Amino acid sequence: MILRNKLPLALSVLMVACSAAATSPEEARDFLVAVPEWTISEVYVNDALSFKDGKEVANFGGVSFNRYMASVQFRPDGAFVGKYSDREAATILHWEVDQAQKAIIVTAADSSQAERSGWVIAPRSVEPESFEMTTETAAFDYPRVTRILLKFKKKE
Repeated sequence: MILRNKLPLALSVLMVACSAAATSPEEARDFLVAVPEWTISEVYVNDALSFKDGKEVANFGGVSFNRYMASVQFRPDGAFVGKYSDREAATILHWEVDQAQKAIIVTAADSSQAERSGWVIAPRSVEPESFEMTTETAAFDYPRVTRILLKFKKKE
């Protein structure tokens, strides 16, 4: 009887102890910078899988989003370096910890702080081996807003 009452508590403690997700933007930053290169693993557009295992996944009637940075890197100086699979030259964006949002924000390198919007990385979505970044935009299906989620994993 005593064991039965404590089992849910023990399982909860074990789940929390095994969780490797960052608990703060600063810890997320440390995880992201520690990995030399991240590779894309999955893309979701409006919650529908659009890309997995290096291949586009067809979604009938959905937004076509078929150009992805195959690999990215977070540099300590705030540079976010991404490489598209079809281009030699890297694209350089800017990343920073946004204390107001309690997240990491990736934006165009030349935008001012007041006009920055872009990709959001929540600490809970960052682990030592993977991370997720999200954005919302009307650029693909104006005036409707498209939600995009990119999942990256540590490059082997």
